[in-house]
This record gives sequence, structure tokens and C-alpha cells, in this order.
Amino acid sequence: MNRRGANRVSLRNPGFDLAGLKRKIVHGEPIKIGVHEVTPEAEVISWQMKDAVIGSSANTPMWGLSFTHMRPTALIDRSAGDERRIKIVNRNQQIELILLIAAVLLPIVFNAVATLARRNQSQS
Repeated sequence: MNRRGANRVSLRNPGFDLAGLKRKIVHGEPIKIGVHEVTPEAEVISWQMKDAVIGSSANTPMWGLSFTHMRPTALIDRSAGDERRIKIVNRNQQIELILLIAAVLLPIVFNAVATLARRNQSQS
């Protein structure tokens, strides 16, 4: 269990921590393929925020926001008393993360190099 979420449980939002986050591993229906039984596994991350004021002096309307992201994590292969977990790696997501980091860092590095070049040029 997530240590941070273990002692930060929200009483207003059961199942979620105080930040409105919830992480859960879910298993799909097993699929039989010959002697093998394959079960998909996925990670579900949910975030929700809601607020409501009930009463005669309520000036604030009821509202809420929610976001859910599901990604496959593994396939569990069971056959003849043997269980094997095959991890699913999303290479596209890894490449996109690297490109995003490069898109943020490269302008900062180029700006620093250009600033140093201008300083050296003005001192000469």
C-alpha cells in the first residue's frame, strides 16, 4: 500500500487520499488458450475533486471534477501450476517523455550558452 496515502485518507471522499488521488490495480477476465490461462492486469489512477454546500445560505453551486487514467501493466500467464508475469512496457510513452524533457531543457541550455557567448563577446 502507498505509505503516503495510508495515513492520509479523506473522510469526505472514501477510497481517495486528501489530494483526491486513488491508485488501484485491476485484473481482467481470464482468457483460456489451450492449457494456458492469461489474465490482463492494469493500473487505474483516478483523481477527483468535488464540493457542495447544502443549506438556506448556500451561495456556492455544487461542482466536481474527475480524471481517470488506465494503462495496461502486465499479462499473467498460468499453466500447470506455473505462474508467469509478463510486463507490458510502453516504448512510445517513454520516448514521448524523453522528447518532452528535451523540449523543456534544450531552450534553457541554449539560452544559457547564448548568454555566456554574449558576455564573452562584450568583454573582448
